Amino acid sequence: MAFPLRFLSSLLLCLLALLLHGAAVTSGCFSMEREALLDFKAGIHDTHNRLSSWVGQDCCAWEGVICGATTGHVVMLDVRNTNITDDWALRGERMNSSLLALSHLEHLDLSFNDFSGIRMPEFVGSFKKLRYLNLSFTSFMGGIPARLGNLSSLYVLDLSYALHFTSHVDNLDWLSHLTSLKHLDLSGLKLTGTPDWFSSVNMLPSLQVLSMSSVGLDTIPASVVHVNFTSSLTVLDLSINNFDSTLPKWLWNISGLTHLGLTQMKELYMSDNQLTGNLSGWLEQMTNLITLDLSYNLFNGSMPSSSVGKLSNLTELYLGGNSLGGAISEVQLENLTSLQVLDLYDNSITISIGQSWVPPFQLRLVDLTKCQLGPQFPEWLQFQTQIIELFLKDCKIAGTMPAWFGNISSSTITYLDLSNNQIGGKLPSSFKFTKLETLSLRSNRFDGGLSSSICQWTYLKFLDLSNNKLFGEIPKRIGDLAGLNNLNLSRNHLQGKIP
Repeated sequence: MAFPLRFLSSLLLCLLALLLHGAAVTSGCFSMEREALLDFKAGIHDTHNRLSSWVGQDCCAWEGVICGATTGHVVMLDVRNTNITDDWALRGERMNSSLLALSHLEHLDLSFNDFSGIRMPEFVGSFKKLRYLNLSFTSFMGGIPARLGNLSSLYVLDLSYALHFTSHVDNLDWLSHLTSLKHLDLSGLKLTGTPDWFSSVNMLPSLQVLSMSSVGLDTIPASVVHVNFTSSLTVLDLSINNFDSTLPKWLWNISGLTHLGLTQMKELYMSDNQLTGNLSGWLEQMTNLITLDLSYNLFNGSMPSSSVGKLSNLTELYLGGNSLGGAISEVQLENLTSLQVLDLYDNSITISIGQSWVPPFQLRLVDLTKCQLGPQFPEWLQFQTQIIELFLKDCKIAGTMPAWFGNISSSTITYLDLSNNQIGGKLPSSFKFTKLETLSLRSNRFDGGLSSSICQWTYLKFLDLSNNKLFGEIPKRIGDLAGLNNLNLSRNHLQGKIP
């Protein structure tokens, strides 16, 4: 049978191609890819011979090299240093573009090796099929090449501590092109010169894990119209930064968030949100906190008294406006030597403190409204000499006001609210509150006449003595209080003329 010449030519070309392909892969490795790997090895100082298996023709059998089952091409290069506590790191002396021969590479891991003598290679941005890139703890010199933005197929990018400590990042604009990215770790990079970092990160709609610990951030944008990863993000680590602003409300709209790392932000503001759950299991880990504001949320459960006791650096504690229960004793407060603000407003917390306890702190603001404080008047307050605002409203305090109460913070206190208790006896005539602006003793059991000492509080703006058992006349000099704009003496037994 005769075959057309054109058919024979095509057949010969096909056979030749098959022979050449066979010659290239008969050893289980494409020669061009093997040479590229050997060139990479030649630029590495391998103290412990970790790449000792990189000999022979079959590069697919070398340690850290994986080839595709169907194509035979190298798809993974993983030379991660797993002995990070020892001096087993590969040390980079050079890294040229010969690795580009690994055109089918999908996974590249050089982590925990030492490349401090060279720059991060720009050609890495040419691995079009790369899905996983891990350069963490490699200490490359210089910055991050913008060509990494060409890796549009990338799912995982770990650049944590990838730069030498003397290097910094100018911008993150290239990040916005990595629209397939699910895991991003930039921890340990110097981002102090990249104020618009959030705009780039916000262009990643599939992001599930974002780690930016210890990068020098001081602000988080609050006025963001739309956050693209609200429905996808599950892990957010912003720990060990220098935030000096309130955390934005959009942060709490991330519905799938399972882990939030904010360790060592020394100030944590989460007030006026819809946060739920209890405070146990995580609060005690934030031992560097100076200010904690979780007020006006939906937290419930018992007050994590043991957790609070571990926050020894705390100066301001705001837990008001939640639904917390349980008890706090002097044991939990003993370590809070720097505490200045104690706000437990509108919680059902029992304050179980011994009458002989001397606090190690000096408070400026105390708000224990609706906490179980009585029936005895809290004797430990007599040692507080710097109080500016004191709210003990609806605390089930009974009995008479102790003699020492008129002396506490007499030169500093401006707000005093003891309303809705069962405090009886005569109004103390020895009050010497020189800066008092607001006084509410409403709904108690005070009796006797109005003390003329009230007329000496020249800063007084608000006075509510309603619903008591006061009798007698209104002091004539009460009109001398020129700043008084709210006076409530209703539901008493006062007599005589109004001055």
